[in-house]
Amino acid sequence: MSTSAQLPKGMVVKELLGVAVLAAVLAGIFLLYVKLAGGKQAEQENLELRQAVEELKQQLHVLQLENQRLNTALRLLKVDHRVAQIDVLSQEGSADKGDLATHFTFVELDREGDPLEQPRQFRVAGDMVYIESWVVKFGDEYVEQGDPLRSTSLCLFRRVFGEAQRPVDGYSLDRNGAQPTAYRTGREPSELEQEIWSRFWDLANDPDEAQKLGVRVVHGEAPFQKVVPGKRYKVLLRASGGLSITPEDLPPEAQASATGETL
Repeated sequence: MSTSAQLPKGMVVKELLGVAVLAAVLAGIFLLYVKLAGGKQAEQENLELRQAVEELKQQLHVLQLENQRLNTALRLLKVDHRVAQIDVLSQEGSADKGDLATHFTFVELDREGDPLEQPRQFRVAGDMVYIESWVVKFGDEYVEQGDPLRSTSLCLFRRVFGEAQRPVDGYSLDRNGAQPTAYRTGREPSELEQEIWSRFWDLANDPDEAQKLGVRVVHGEAPFQKVVPGKRYKVLLRASGGLSITPEDLPPEAQASATGETL
């Protein structure tokens, strides 16, 4: 006979209830443990997720600042300064007869686009006008950083001539080795400017020496343009590059106010 058969029926029921209660308690403890463990794991996961989000935000901020810096640098590299202008006043003769001549004025401008001197008048054979100059281009990093002395290319206008002239027979615009008109604004030229213009061709042929001054490129340029009467040609100097010429309509008052002797 089994043990349970020897026990009173009430005692069996009581023992079974006790076992059931104990099992329920143990099950509750287990469920509570699982819940607490799961909660701690979820909390840990949430904490790690928040940390990851904060790190991503910081990285995004850094990338935004770098993008802003690069955009600013790119904008500075592409800045064009109007450094001179040519106003075409008239043309006489014809190309067919070989006596075509162009009458125009040339003047250098300051950073605000105002003339630095009285416009000079020239007459050249033909309708192609060449502007010979010396150009100094600094390293891009100086332009990007807005360096006080190297934030834009430098230009020294040498002479202007027509297509039917030899360059050596052109009209002089600046003296050899002189400070450009654009920098003769009342202040003393910096030591850097003096050294560059006085040693221009030495630097052009010695890249190592040029690099010591932050100079990237040193060379001559002679952009030219086929010109027509009634047009103004803007001579632009890019901060990180060389010269370019773009046309616009000549204001009526410009031709009416032309003064000086024709060369």
